[in-house]
Amino acid sequence: MSEKEPGVVRVLIGFPHEGMTGSEAYQNRLENMAYIGRLQERGKQLKETPRFEFFQKTCGRMHVHVARDEMAKTAIQNDCDYLFMIDDDMISPNDLFEKLYASQKDIIGPLAFTRNFPHKPVIYSCVAGWDNVSQCEYFTNYAVMKYPKDTLVQVDAIGFGAVLIKTECFKKMPAPWFMNPNKTGEDINFCYEANKYGFKTWVDTRLKLGHVSHPLIVTESYVLKQWEQYGMEVDKRYGQPERLNGKDAVLTLGD
Repeated sequence: MSEKEPGVVRVLIGFPHEGMTGSEAYQNRLENMAYIGRLQERGKQLKETPRFEFFQKTCGRMHVHVARDEMAKTAIQNDCDYLFMIDDDMISPNDLFEKLYASQKDIIGPLAFTRNFPHKPVIYSCVAGWDNVSQCEYFTNYAVMKYPKDTLVQVDAIGFGAVLIKTECFKKMPAPWFMNPNKTGEDINFCYEANKYGFKTWVDTRLKLGHVSHPLIVTESYVLKQWEQYGMEVDKRYGQPERLNGKDAVLTLGD
């Protein structure tokens, strides 16, 4: 790979695949990449600052935590500034990268929900503890059901259906980054460990992902209707506001 030119932001786009990408997501990836290609060419033609150089890496038929580690290694090896990952069962807007990048955060992702009912937001609060038997720290996490709508907010952890991570995080944190000794997802564990090194995690709930399910795509509008239909009463049950970023009842809102 050629040496990076001044004013260039180099981005590795990673697609971890555990199985087969569904037709809905496959079509969406084609549209995403066509848009990103135009974004890169526009930067070259107009000599924009910064302008982007995109590279792609696909890791198929391997555990997600292994695929994510391979992508992080590749991002470092190729002097990338960011790693942008989208899972193979997500439907994303074409300009997702641009909008995540504009926030200039260490770790940032859009709003997404779990595939199965009750379709919890993949926004998490983490609570640390100490195990007297094993003499080590542990943490538990729970989904933030009452999340702030249509805003940028700092949180403890997010799911990595789609995520933009500064490569600086991988350079300062010890590898492997996504091997997870805790009983939680590799994405939640990564956010928790990154916080120890001063890297903060954010979610932009203005940006919406669709989660490929059967026979539908799980989106925020669908989830809210389901919650209403089944009497979830999130506002009454969970109160306002919830713990989001290691502090009780405190929101850290974006500018």
